[in-house]
Amino acid sequence: MMNIMDALTRLQWNHLFSTETLEASSMVTYASGTMLCSNDQQIESLYVVLEGRVKIYTLSEEGKLRLLRLKAAPTLIGDIEYASGRNVLHTVEAVGPVTCLRIPFETLRRHNRTVEFTEHLLRGVSEKLFIEANASSNHLMSTLEERLAGYLISLSESENELFQAEMSQLKRKEVAEWLGTSYRHLNRTLQAFVDEGLVKRTRKEVIILNSERLKERANGMFYE
Repeated sequence: MMNIMDALTRLQWNHLFSTETLEASSMVTYASGTMLCSNDQQIESLYVVLEGRVKIYTLSEEGKLRLLRLKAAPTLIGDIEYASGRNVLHTVEAVGPVTCLRIPFETLRRHNRTVEFTEHLLRGVSEKLFIEANASSNHLMSTLEERLAGYLISLSESENELFQAEMSQLKRKEVAEWLGTSYRHLNRTLQAFVDEGLVKRTRKEVIILNSERLKERANGMFYE
């Protein structure tokens, strides 16, 4: 079991939380595919992601999930909701095992109203809203080729096993929805990347052959 203070010290976040706050907190590890929170539902805890990666989605006007970001530790989940008192803004899903420190909102209100924590929270919320506003507008203006190239590059930062799990045949229909396209169109675009020598595709896996050219095709449309 990961030691809470060791983990926070490694991230240089140990000064953000009081002793009382940490005593009322718990360490939790979520399996890949677990939803930490879902759009428009209530959330009662702040999640400090200590290890692993999460996917962050927004709900499109058509009612479909659209990928906003792939975020690696360290990051906070539930900070916007804690600061605003509103329901969950974006759905968050674990990509591979994710270890979090779960802190009840009530504990933060009672024991953690410090200047350091408040400043950290406001900086993080402001940065997230800025990045996600840009991501939404970029998604509307980008091509599928750019979105898929950016997704592959962003996902390639994960372990190979996770990368292959996300790009498997079973998962590809979900990926198509996240990127705002059809399953057939996604496969055609992926095959075009194969024809150009950017990736190699077999029945079981997708292998990036030329990451530099793939980055160029992404045209800045990354999900991190």
